[in-house]
Amino acid sequence: MLIKGLAVGLIVFSTGMMGMLIAQSFAHQVQNLRQLITFIQVLESEIQFARTTLPDVILAQAKQCSGDVGTFLGILSTTLQAGTGEPLGVIWGKGLETLSANGFPRAVLEDMRTLGDVLGTSDVSEQVKHLRVLLHRLEQALKLAEEQRDKQTRLWKYLGFSAGLLICLLLL
Repeated sequence: MLIKGLAVGLIVFSTGMMGMLIAQSFAHQVQNLRQLITFIQVLESEIQFARTTLPDVILAQAKQCSGDVGTFLGILSTTLQAGTGEPLGVIWGKGLETLSANGFPRAVLEDMRTLGDVLGTSDVSEQVKHLRVLLHRLEQALKLAEEQRDKQTRLWKYLGFSAGLLICLLLL
């Protein structure tokens, strides 16, 4: 009887934790989008007012950001500091592969890819226009991600523990 009780506990615990991990991925996506919005806002301010060079802005932000956005900025910073001579659009695309692998929405990635092609190739006002459009779209994506997080988090938590209880009932 003790072994059955232990088995039931392990099954419910493991399926519950799987549900919690899936629910946590929705919160992780919201956090990543917020960090990306912050980076784009800082980038806009630096381009518009301070006129700081792009490698310096990216290096400073790479140190401040964590998670997937920090990895993206770290790749950009390392490649830009290495001075390989590649165009920024190519370097930006390599960094976006990291974001793509970590579940960023396709629309956000396409807008980011467009921004990478524009940065450094046009005047300040044109770059600021593209940054503002991207910010608007990122805020829409954030709102959608928050709505999904609110709905899906509760669902996956309940589903994980309920699935464990159902498995235990079927086995007993």
